[in-house]
Amino acid sequence: MQNKSHWIHHILAFVVSCIWGSTFVASKVLLNAGLSPAQIMCMRFAIAYFAFLPFCHKQIKAQCLRDELLFIALGLTGGSLYFLTENSALQYTTSTSTVAMLITTTPVLTAFVVRAIFPSEKLTRRFLFGSLVALAGVALVIFNGVFILDDNPLVALLALGASLCWAFYGLLLRKLETSYSTAFITRKVFFWGVVTMLPVCLIEDHSFDFSNLLSLNVGLPLLFLSLIASLACYQMWNMASKGLGVVVATNYLYFQPITSLVTGYLVLNERITLLAIFGCLLVIDGVYLCNKKRKFKQ
Repeated sequence: MQNKSHWIHHILAFVVSCIWGSTFVASKVLLNAGLSPAQIMCMRFAIAYFAFLPFCHKQIKAQCLRDELLFIALGLTGGSLYFLTENSALQYTTSTSTVAMLITTTPVLTAFVVRAIFPSEKLTRRFLFGSLVALAGVALVIFNGVFILDDNPLVALLALGASLCWAFYGLLLRKLETSYSTAFITRKVFFWGVVTMLPVCLIEDHSFDFSNLLSLNVGLPLLFLSLIASLACYQMWNMASKGLGVVVATNYLYFQPITSLVTGYLVLNERITLLAIFGCLLVIDGVYLCNKKRKFKQ
């Protein structure tokens, strides 16, 4: 039974990663429709929260003030700050796959953050070499975006900032998942994600005709991001992270660029260059080297 449950967690992490790979394209569609990064995130999490509330409403508050503060941090790193940086990166780029590839630095950043906070967990030479290979692939993607696709260099900084946010989200999740159910954690992430993003929505100088939400080209991507990519995927991801551990689960995020590359080509007619493909192969090869043996000596 334990072995079966173990494989279920791997499957959940893989499925979520593939779905999240297509969210870059869905977000880009909404940005092109006139929504701001903050508006997309706020509506996405608000819809997910109220859709999830009937299934998880018995416990509202955390057990103590310290835990509630951790949940606020969880909403920031896995919600408002993460999506503000990610969607802003998408706003400045002509290629969603570029952002998706840069986000794949998350597993490496997560491992190094864990190492910095928990010095007893040592990184192996194989992991360090694999990380260098993966980062070389990321560098090629940055080169492809800036010099071939005329992207703003700010895209790289914003995408890497999103990766760092998700790395800390994983650490906070590891702290809270021993005391709370995954459903409660997921709901709190949605709540505090919306609350911490609302001030940005209120102060930004950005207008949008919300009647356009009734159109299929805006409403469908928003519902996909809210109900599938947020409500369902956050719940599945938190379950996978609890079952596999944050470092192992995060490694599945390397599958995101493949989905993003294909959906970007099919939906947005984005170019797929040989340089980007080679960079993608380097990243996947680096991840394979990182995971061929245990990354940490417990």
